[in-house]
Amino acid sequence: MVRGQPRDRQRVLRPKTVALEKRIRSQTFFHEGANIRTWRIAQSDLYRSKFYEREIRNEFLRDLKPNPVELDLLEKLKTDSQGSFREAWEALSKRDKALHWHNLSLWLLKESPELALEFLSVTTHGKERPVFVMVADAFLFLDSFYYDSLKVWRKGPHTYQSVFNAALGPRNWPILFLPQKIVRLYVKRADRDAIYYAYKLVCERKIHTKAETHLCFMWRFIEFKDVNQALDVLDNVRRMKQVEFGMDSQSVMRHCCKLLTLDSVQEGPEGRNFYILPKLLKMGVRPDRDMMNVVLSNAFKTGDEQLGLDMLEYMKNNGLEPDSYTHLILLNDAVARGNRDRVSSLIREIESDEELLKNPWITSKIFHAHFVFTAKHINPDDDPDAVFYSMLEMYNKLHDITPLKELSILPPEYTPPPGGDNTPPTTIALFLMIATYLRCRRRVSIAQRLYTNFRSLVLQGHPTIAPLAASDHVYNEFLVAFRDNPRGLRPAMRVVEDMLQTSTLTSNNRAMHEASGHALPSVRTWTILMSCFIFNKQPHAAERVKEMMAEHNVEFNKVTWNIIISGHACKQRVFDLAQTIKAMEDAGYVIDSYNMKALRYLRDPERLWVALEELDKLSQPSLTTLADSKLAPPKSDKKTRDELLDQGLKRLREKLKPKL
Repeated sequence: MVRGQPRDRQRVLRPKTVALEKRIRSQTFFHEGANIRTWRIAQSDLYRSKFYEREIRNEFLRDLKPNPVELDLLEKLKTDSQGSFREAWEALSKRDKALHWHNLSLWLLKESPELALEFLSVTTHGKERPVFVMVADAFLFLDSFYYDSLKVWRKGPHTYQSVFNAALGPRNWPILFLPQKIVRLYVKRADRDAIYYAYKLVCERKIHTKAETHLCFMWRFIEFKDVNQALDVLDNVRRMKQVEFGMDSQSVMRHCCKLLTLDSVQEGPEGRNFYILPKLLKMGVRPDRDMMNVVLSNAFKTGDEQLGLDMLEYMKNNGLEPDSYTHLILLNDAVARGNRDRVSSLIREIESDEELLKNPWITSKIFHAHFVFTAKHINPDDDPDAVFYSMLEMYNKLHDITPLKELSILPPEYTPPPGGDNTPPTTIALFLMIATYLRCRRRVSIAQRLYTNFRSLVLQGHPTIAPLAASDHVYNEFLVAFRDNPRGLRPAMRVVEDMLQTSTLTSNNRAMHEASGHALPSVRTWTILMSCFIFNKQPHAAERVKEMMAEHNVEFNKVTWNIIISGHACKQRVFDLAQTIKAMEDAGYVIDSYNMKALRYLRDPERLWVALEELDKLSQPSLTTLADSKLAPPKSDKKTRDELLDQGLKRLREKLKPKL
């Protein structure tokens, strides 16, 4: 027992591991604990003086000055750290290295952090190294107070991270006593391969690691979506039996919540069941409300609404009353399913709880639900003005209307009805009002005016409007608004050009751009722009968009391919259509129902079938070769065309069946 708590379980070390520990220790400068304690006490005072912004109190550190030999070493370090300094350092005896490292490391940490990094870069390499715990303390100091400046440091092939990795790599970790804080920092910063290698050594060598450090490994494995490895780490934590990190502790439960976000339903001997949840229960984890909320979300994501409702009933039966996150999950699912009655029922339930009603995430979701059922898809028979004012009425109850006036969505003289809230609108609420306005005022000139105002306010760094530029959503809405009219093509191109302006901004504007988190065009943005030109019969401009996507390393998604195929089919460009289908296959996509529907626009589907067969025979598709091939003559009779279409599509479907 230690302070009333059970000790960590005793470790049994193999002779090979003990020998390895002795070898690691034998390669260090210091052997006497007094020297290490003196150094660490001084370094601790340096850390505290920096943290609390006070004077240094440690007498040794306060009076520390380099001697003549150390001054010579410092001069070499400043002028040629990897050359003359390295040679001079390697020429020192082990005893002299110990003495000079003891003094120089402290002096450099205090006076010149950047030179300290160069010093560590050289002195932590080679056969003889400083004691690991001292190197760890040095890096914790640099990382805590100088990381922002040192992370851009570079000296030849060396960077801060490369020096950090080399000096603190797991090969040099002591086995019997390992500073846990620096290991957790290493695990946080290292790349995937380094993490797996480090954890492998921890297990093989039985390196001293505590439960908190294991949980850091678990978090990284979750980030890598390696469920089994994360479960393995959690099981190790369970076997360690550290009181403060039991299966019911907050830290463990938080990591389990994160792990459950990767859960999925799989077929097993006992039927369909979650993969991760049963394993957590078997380890002794007892889900709390936060964990059950994740389980509830996973249940709805399976597409089985009843499974989700069963999980909700289980929560209630076990005394886990729904909270704001629970209601948010339920609202999300009901909106996604288009279940208007369920949404109305949930809203009535929320309105009876004042705390829920004031939750900004809940109010944003309710507002979004109203948008989905009212403004997202406006029917031809609906009055656009009524739709807009219906959204505005709900907005008035929640937020300040000033941003809407600044965007010119509302006239300056507009006065909202009394009783509404005056809080600044959330980004979601503001986006929904812009989207509603564009859907209800379907004129290019109106969309242009709104975009001009929006862009101007973003560049000014408007506190409420500028954050909208952090994602592509608002820009995509403007592109859709410009798509239905040929006069909107130039404004649409301007939208994308504005999004790409990052590389041409001046330094001052760039800082403003980064502060507002300006988004670059996404694949969805490019696809909408391409559809603008295809829908308005501008094939050459659409081709130029494809070229720009390649220039910016943006890969097509399925929607992009669908748009291109639909455009070729409508224009009867059989050769281009055949090549596009083959290119889509090569990219890993297959023909779907949307493509089949588009292919019905072909007047002569047999020509497509022949073209695809020709492409199968060619190692490198050639448009000229295809043009010279003997294609079936066009059919004029509509009935014949329909029969050929059905036959051709049937053969095409059979041909692609293995890929489906």
